Amino acid sequence: MATETILPSPGSTWLISTCALLSKAFLFGLSTTRVQGLENLTRILDRRVQPGTPESQNALITVSNHTSVMDDPIIWGVLPFRHLLAPANLRWTLGSHDICFKNQFTTAFFNNGQVLPTYRLRHSPHGGLFQPVINKTLLMLTPPPLRDRLATSNLISTFASRATTATEYSSEFPTAVSDPGSAKIVGSESRSPTTATTAPTGADSPPASSFSASASADTSTLITKPPIWLHIFPEGQIYQHPTLQMRYFKWGIARYILELPQPPIILPMFFSGMQNVLHEKRKFPRFIPRAGKQINITFGEAVPLERWDKVRTRWRELRKTCAKIGGEEGERLLREGSEAVQLRVEVALMVREEVEKLRVRCGYSPAEPESALAETFKNKWSYLHEFEADLEKHINS
Repeated sequence: MATETILPSPGSTWLISTCALLSKAFLFGLSTTRVQGLENLTRILDRRVQPGTPESQNALITVSNHTSVMDDPIIWGVLPFRHLLAPANLRWTLGSHDICFKNQFTTAFFNNGQVLPTYRLRHSPHGGLFQPVINKTLLMLTPPPLRDRLATSNLISTFASRATTATEYSSEFPTAVSDPGSAKIVGSESRSPTTATTAPTGADSPPASSFSASASADTSTLITKPPIWLHIFPEGQIYQHPTLQMRYFKWGIARYILELPQPPIILPMFFSGMQNVLHEKRKFPRFIPRAGKQINITFGEAVPLERWDKVRTRWRELRKTCAKIGGEEGERLLREGSEAVQLRVEVALMVREEVEKLRVRCGYSPAEPESALAETFKNKWSYLHEFEADLEKHINS
């Protein structure tokens, strides 16, 4: 079993730290910025690098609303200097392939910025819940001593043999310039950080035993280096609603919570004002953030790990049932069966509710219930869908 850890390259450390320092200057020098609850995040970051602490044993996933193209990295300018320069605590994130990986220059930039490319179905046939980058990040979020357990804990064959093997996940971090011809992640030859290496596991391996929802790993596999910190925007795209209502949360976050050997630490965030810094209908020069705006950034408390006990237990039971059925039918049920789909919907809603609580705490009225449902955005007569399609109709530029 491999125990290598994932560390950023010197180029990543320099680039992310520089962007964060520039973001700090923008937030506190060119904007009026109010920050609440930052200690909820910094406390976890401080303890993540202390071996043996509960925070060092589980992956950290921060989740937030998404209101502008530069939410990341600008929001991270609020972090203290000690976190801006610490390689072990530099965040990873996901970025749309059609925006961040258009050419060799942007690909190199975002690779070194620890951004992994995701594909959106509206722009690429390679998108969806089971695209390789989700499996890649599942491994990166798993402590090295437990990665073989992750490889055997899912019936889905992307962790077995058909689509992508565990060995393929240990390739260099992806640099995708154009849509791949297959589901395999293309590795970068120009960047060589220390990457995760996993022992291949056969497709017929039995499901792993149940994992504790506590923060600590097994005493026999004490984790000395923390898994990565991943920040995601579960809405999957920018959404500038007049009252900052959010879209429904996509199901990738549910895969992380259900499938990781240990439940991740989920820390919700909510911010406002970034929609004015980089409005989607802004005029020339579009690439320059607008100064002089009021920006509010709120960090909630980490969701208690016990909150995920019931859904993770249901997932394990479903996995066992599908394993008994076996074959393509068992895999199909685990991927798209009604029980699996409903479970992912429930978990995504649970995470969204945590961010919505922060939104309401910041003074906004409770969101319309239908805004949490994917069906709302499929209905062309929905007000929320109409707003999404025509921003100028509802917001003054």
